[in-house]
Amino acid sequence: MKPLNAKQRRNAFIKFLMLFILSTAIIVGAIYFDFQVPARENTFLRNKISQSQLLEKQEQHFAQQMEKVKGLIDSLDMKDINYGYMDQLITTELAIMQSSISEEDSTFRSDMCSNIIQTYLELKNAKTDLLDLQDAKEELEEYGEIIDEYKEELDQAKRDLDICRQLNGR
Repeated sequence: MKPLNAKQRRNAFIKFLMLFILSTAIIVGAIYFDFQVPARENTFLRNKISQSQLLEKQEQHFAQQMEKVKGLIDSLDMKDINYGYMDQLITTELAIMQSSISEEDSTFRSDMCSNIIQTYLELKNAKTDLLDLQDAKEELEEYGEIIDEYKEELDQAKRDLDICRQLNGR
């Protein structure tokens, strides 16, 4: 015996089944994304952390090199130092610093590091020029002393000449 509303019951069952499958798929999808998104996010964040740590190590290394170059430039003030050797040593350290900058890095950090290196190079050149000018200052002082001696000798010669004129004029 067949029910009279078999078609309606079948349609209701199909609707129920479709809603059940849809609801189950939404729940399964939500659970899937609930577990997959954090796993991918963790992987992404771990990569970011490792990149940040690498960048921090590079910055620390660059800062150490900066301190070393600063010390070398400050040592130019010392007496009895081989300026040529120190100049070459500073230039070598600056070249090492320049090579440690990643050419792939196009951020402001690479520009900043390049500007720092350029500033150190200009500082080294200015310090060398200043030391050369100090030598020139000492030479000027020596020449000033020699000029004073010559003025005294000239004054003495003028006095002698005046005395000779007075003696000849009598």
